[in-house]
Amino acid sequence: MSIARLKRNLLNKLINACIDLDAYLQLRKAKGYMTVSESDELRDNLFDLCTEMRTQGAQLSTLPEPREREALHNAAEAMVTAAVSLMSGRHDCPQFVAVDAEKLERCLAVLTTSIQHLNANASHTSA
Repeated sequence: MSIARLKRNLLNKLINACIDLDAYLQLRKAKGYMTVSESDELRDNLFDLCTEMRTQGAQLSTLPEPREREALHNAAEAMVTAAVSLMSGRHDCPQFVAVDAEKLERCLAVLTTSIQHLNANASHTSA
């Protein structure tokens, strides 16, 4: 797979992860908690995407633009942080999770910024 196609596919997956994290966060704020299954599903999806990014790391390290590499690194770091946060919060009731919404907001902000950098660079390279 070409590096351009790999980056485009990865960017689409990052956008989907961002949408999922945002939806989860909105529900978490509205309800004050989430079910274990909702948290586990999002956590697994984030970890899977990070694993995919790690396995494609050799190809992604050949990206010519340092800002793109940094944006991908920041996105992966934000997803891992969010996924680890989703593992906590089962203190009072084993069926519900009270995840730290502020930490998830910070992860979402970093992920969004990373996607914006990748999108901006993609539009410059395709022009």
